Amino acid sequence: MNEASNQHPINPLSFSTVACPQWGLERVIEAAGQYGYQGVELRTFGSGSSHLACDPALSDPEKVRHLFEKSSIQISCLATSAALHYRGKTEARQALASAKSFVDMAQALNCPRIRTFGYMIYPGEQPPAAIRRLSERYVELAEYAEESGVEIVIENAGSFARSRELWNLTNYTEHPLVGVCWNVAYAATVGERPGLSVTTLNSRIRYAKLKDTVVGEGTGYCPLGEGTVEVERFVEMLRGIGYTGWLCFEWDKLWLPGLAEPEEALPRARETLSEWMRLKVDKKGKSLAKREAAVLEVRSG
Repeated sequence: MNEASNQHPINPLSFSTVACPQWGLERVIEAAGQYGYQGVELRTFGSGSSHLACDPALSDPEKVRHLFEKSSIQISCLATSAALHYRGKTEARQALASAKSFVDMAQALNCPRIRTFGYMIYPGEQPPAAIRRLSERYVELAEYAEESGVEIVIENAGSFARSRELWNLTNYTEHPLVGVCWNVAYAATVGERPGLSVTTLNSRIRYAKLKDTVVGEGTGYCPLGEGTVEVERFVEMLRGIGYTGWLCFEWDKLWLPGLAEPEEALPRARETLSEWMRLKVDKKGKSLAKREAAVLEVRSG
């Protein structure tokens, strides 16, 4: 491997199984290898759900783990609906217990992380109070996960759609197993561009979700690079700060059945991402960067 490629490693690629709700796990693993992905994000709705044929909660964890271990495909993340914002004691206790069960599932699957949501600051509630409440729960969840080493990432959504709010939450929590899952398309819907997101969160971004749309037109999702979300810029900036983690393509076929079939969307996305990450060099072999990526971590209040 030459010096330039050492400086610009290729990030591993995965796709979320919301792209292929009708596929079983064997088909998911086969397709990932066929299309050139290194991993798969397993979406789960917990036991008893019928949303996804490949929901790992519907199978014995040892069986699922064995399926992946005998392939070259990894599980990049266990994407859950767990949200820890509740103020009511009963709801809060149930939410935390559910999140802990997903940590257990991830450990059984040999999956390195679970995706969760901070989600909501209640109307009329002061943000610092909500952040304190959430951080206490995330500390408890992270301490529960310490023995297994399963990481907990918080995806931007709801009241925590922007980087400033997630920086504040993770900064207050201050636990090494708690980080950010940044969904660049969702950030775009609230008017935040990658230049702000990446410089604000920097190394707090532990997992990246990629999809594209024409923001504001309600046209649904489109192939990467064909919408107005700055997905390529996001990838470029992540790589500029030395991010070596997963890039996960999300194609919401589960929620929007009219989207293109996974047989079309998944290989196309992989080709686009591979092209974006391909090192551009001049005639002398010197790296050509289209822009200078910001590398400083911005401290929020």
